[in-house]
Amino acid sequence: MPELPEIESIGRYLVSAGVVGREVVDVDIKWDRCVAMPLCDPDGFTSMVSGHRISDVGRRGKYLIVRLTRISSDGADMSCACKDKGNDDLFMVLHMGMTGSLHVCAESDVELRYTRTTLWLDDGRRIELNDPRKWSKLWVTRDVDAVLSHLGPDPWDITGLDFVERISVRRSRIKSVLLDQSLVAGVGNIYADESLHLAGISPMRRANRISKGRLTALHSCIVDVLGRAIEFIGSHPSPDGSPYVVDAYDDRMKLDRRSDAECPRCGVGLISRVIGGRTAYYCGACQR
Repeated sequence: MPELPEIESIGRYLVSAGVVGREVVDVDIKWDRCVAMPLCDPDGFTSMVSGHRISDVGRRGKYLIVRLTRISSDGADMSCACKDKGNDDLFMVLHMGMTGSLHVCAESDVELRYTRTTLWLDDGRRIELNDPRKWSKLWVTRDVDAVLSHLGPDPWDITGLDFVERISVRRSRIKSVLLDQSLVAGVGNIYADESLHLAGISPMRRANRISKGRLTALHSCIVDVLGRAIEFIGSHPSPDGSPYVVDAYDDRMKLDRRSDAECPRCGVGLISRVIGGRTAYYCGACQR
């Protein structure tokens, strides 16, 4: 955590907060190791990002992508002025690790307790990367693929048939296959469990032994589960208006991820088992 729905919600929050079009006038990196080297060191990150305007906010898998356009001395966007010559746009790529989150703060707001990096904007506000466990990462690059070439497509970007072709050749347990970001990006531990439960598929099943029809249905379940989570997060913000992304013990999930929990469909006690180093919760009666 955060997974695809949380990152999508962070991106939407930044857009709704009006950061697109604002200039980054300074960067304060309080935890050097959050800058992913060797692509860029902390000093290089600060000098590269400062003086750029935030021109777009997007996402790929569990990564947030902020497009930065260089501003000329007269205040014009260089990418607009030099379209025929190529542009000077940069991309700031963020991975939130387990506990990272972004917050748009007013000039008078007290700094968050676990702020690791701050981007100061030209209107006096700032964007704070808050991360208690210090696992978040930042990159700045001119080529997003240089950072994210290992990712497969998002679930929405492929058909059910494409999904089957990617998944059905794997011999590993389906839970582990869903967590392989090179096959399909953005599906993490909790949403894999939720999707498998909705599809009635045991996480213990080998991917290549699941019928094409059931895998096609699983793809639809993944899209439904992720979409439901995005809707829930967007309608249940934190007190400061930012997405509540750290915990998932709420109504975005139908599976109660606790040792004494029962299946929401049949009432049988859920099974908890470690698969590929990740804890899976599932119903031994409903999921086959």
